[in-house]
Amino acid sequence: MNNKSIYLLLCLASATIFFNVAAISAILPEIARDLSITNLLTSKIIHYYMIPYGIGALIYAPLTKYITYRRALVFSLCFFGLANFICAQANNLSLILIGRALMGLSASSVIPLGLMIIGELAEKNIRGRLVGVFFSTTFFSSLIGVILSGIFSWRLVFYVPAVTSIMLAFLFIFFGEVIRHRHSAEINYFKVLRVKAVFKVFAFIFLMSAYYHAVHKWYGIYLDEVYGLDKFAISMFFVVSSVGGFFGQNLGGWITDKKGRLWACLIGLVGLGIFIMLLAGHYTLYILGVIIALISVFWTIGHNGISTVITDFPDAMRPAVASLNSSVRFISGGLGFWISSFFVAQNFSLTFLSIGILIVLLIPIINNIIYIER
Repeated sequence: MNNKSIYLLLCLASATIFFNVAAISAILPEIARDLSITNLLTSKIIHYYMIPYGIGALIYAPLTKYITYRRALVFSLCFFGLANFICAQANNLSLILIGRALMGLSASSVIPLGLMIIGELAEKNIRGRLVGVFFSTTFFSSLIGVILSGIFSWRLVFYVPAVTSIMLAFLFIFFGEVIRHRHSAEINYFKVLRVKAVFKVFAFIFLMSAYYHAVHKWYGIYLDEVYGLDKFAISMFFVVSSVGGFFGQNLGGWITDKKGRLWACLIGLVGLGIFIMLLAGHYTLYILGVIIALISVFWTIGHNGISTVITDFPDAMRPAVASLNSSVRFISGGLGFWISSFFVAQNFSLTFLSIGILIVLLIPIINNIIYIER
């Protein structure tokens, strides 16, 4: 298989692991009603996935010193399929939480390994666009997932990736010759984080991911409790969010390559902060949909910019920073969501307003954070 075919399989793998990421947030109220528990208790499903994902992401870069990229992907995709099947069959929250933790540990291989492989196979002048498409597949997949979640039982959003991940594992087995090699560079996370440019980038990623997921992951419960929407209507708002993310990721790729990493991050930061603050108000459903779509657009523009910065670090650092990228994003996102649960239990509007303000406060220092190769 050539490089283009491997890139296609990587995009399909990222689509598979993100198929139910947005859908889970949309169907939290449905799961709560099915299991006869509260929305707040059901929300544990979110950080039980995100924090193990962040921990698991640190495993795969060091692992590629001992096993090939192909073997690591095959193993993790099979494990991911099994974990989804456990969730699909579960009849109590405890079993779902176990499955979600296992899902996080296994899903965390695809993004760091994907970024490492793209960094090895692609020239720097096209990486931004390749990273943009790589991540945009996740939003297209999420779009399908949330549509199905609004029509069928919540269990379907686990059955689909259970099947597709096993299929992809077999495709990598038979057609993954191009990535049948190991990465020989030293992988030392503490050493990499001691590099000032790297530490600043990941400190920024930690804050932004915590802030964003403290808003985005509450959409399902927010729309259920504040706007009183039903299952299908909630799923349509997640469709709007996914479409916005799809366009934002590709627009972000263009801005990143043509205008620079810094501009992509700055534009994303400004727009994200403003539109999250607007969620503090109460609107018609049309206006609310526009706000949610634009939040996704600006989040993904910035996401592409900072993700491309990750691929620009020296080759010897790439495995470590690729894993740290996923790890920091998901651990901080899980923590941000968990911490925000204490505040949204009191008031959604004030919580969202405060988070938007915190994002805007990062604007003056962004120029000193983004790593630019001289």
